[in-house]
Amino acid sequence: IETFLACDRIHGDLSAYNILYHQGRAVVIDVPQAIDPKVNHNAPELLERDVHNVCAYFRKYGVRSDPSRIAGDLWMRYRFGDLQRS
Repeated sequence: IETFLACDRIHGDLSAYNILYHQGRAVVIDVPQAIDPKVNHNAPELLERDVHNVCAYFRKYGVRSDPSRIAGDLWMRYRFGDLQRS
């Protein structure tokens, strides 16, 4: 999610089922609806939804998180240019 945002993209409909992982590599699929956060006024909400969906999946496996805090932190870092592409 952070790498997408660093590249000026928010998936907009991300879930764990859109993240394929194989041999140490993650590939995100189903990206045609990805938005540019610089021009979409719904960007913060879409980012939070993506983070919430992924966190909800991992919560089933005991991973505790605060999706709103994570999304807020990512958004602020994006706005201040503090994200780096991997």
